[in-house]
Amino acid sequence: MSEVVYKTKTIDFNGKRNILIQNENGPCALHSLVNSILLTVDHLSSSEIHDLVALVNSVESVPLDQLLNSLKQIVTANQRLYGISPEDIQSTLSLLPRLHEGLEINPQFDGTFSPGHELNLFRNFNIPLVHGWLVDPNELEYAGVLKYNSYEAAQNVLVEAYEVEQKPVKDNVDLEIIQDSRQIKSFFARSATQLTDYGLNYLKQNLTPGSIAVLFRNNHYATIIKNDNDIFSLVTDIGFSSRKSYIWESLLSINGSNNSFFTGSFSPILEDSTNPFDDQQDHTDLNSQEEQDRALARTIQEEEDNKAAKRLQQVQEKREKKNAAKNNGSLSGGKKSPKIKDGKKKSKCIVM
Repeated sequence: MSEVVYKTKTIDFNGKRNILIQNENGPCALHSLVNSILLTVDHLSSSEIHDLVALVNSVESVPLDQLLNSLKQIVTANQRLYGISPEDIQSTLSLLPRLHEGLEINPQFDGTFSPGHELNLFRNFNIPLVHGWLVDPNELEYAGVLKYNSYEAAQNVLVEAYEVEQKPVKDNVDLEIIQDSRQIKSFFARSATQLTDYGLNYLKQNLTPGSIAVLFRNNHYATIIKNDNDIFSLVTDIGFSSRKSYIWESLLSINGSNNSFFTGSFSPILEDSTNPFDDQQDHTDLNSQEEQDRALARTIQEEEDNKAAKRLQQVQEKREKKNAAKNNGSLSGGKKSPKIKDGKKKSKCIVM
């Protein structure tokens, strides 16, 4: 694992400090967890957390194995400080080596997550894990989606509905499943980026001002903070690694169209913020660069949105084809093929 490294960037947020910037694989759970710890450190933090801060502050890039070792030391110290059960700690330690590859987390459409060791991992580091993939009670799909509540359960309903639709005669239960599946498909189509306007407002209302959390969105993870009743995401894309003042990006819309960049003190980075006595060409160049930065941010978000929508569509199509093949095999009267365990390597940072 030593060949995997994370580059660092120096920012000014409550003093000078380094954070991790994303590598070519995108912002994974480990990346956002570490940054959240780095931003919440204070004089009351354990010596193990201060060791992590010292490690990241001392180098331009940090090997993965050193990060994992620091996290292991931190969670072991937390066990003593907070009385975490040995079983809970052991499950967290077993997950750490895979943290940079992805987690199997199941979001629920009421703003929570299905219980699991992965969810406990964040809790054991005292870092909240949140999401904004909520269904609005005023939407027509509300009843059908909340009946099953979680992403995994909703996917199972879509599979069941496909099988039911093949039946020549359908009873009332079958018709109800089909109706529910249509509502779920409608909700998925309108929230393919795994964030809704209702969910964004939910985060604003429920996060504590000044608090740091990890946001699950679009099958990725991001470090966020609530400031003045708005949500800001830590700018960690490698394209902004040389832009030292670009530290936060406001999360004002689900597609990024209204988002803006801010400094570490949450001062907006404005296009007209140049000195009026500066050379006009410098002013024009800066405005042009800032427009390019905004365009880059929009492009990054649009690419992630498109990838997420395609992933959702591919999952649904794959399950439908699988069940169609199974049904055809049953109708032909042939023997069932033995189940083959999926041996494909998980895509990094993908949560299914």
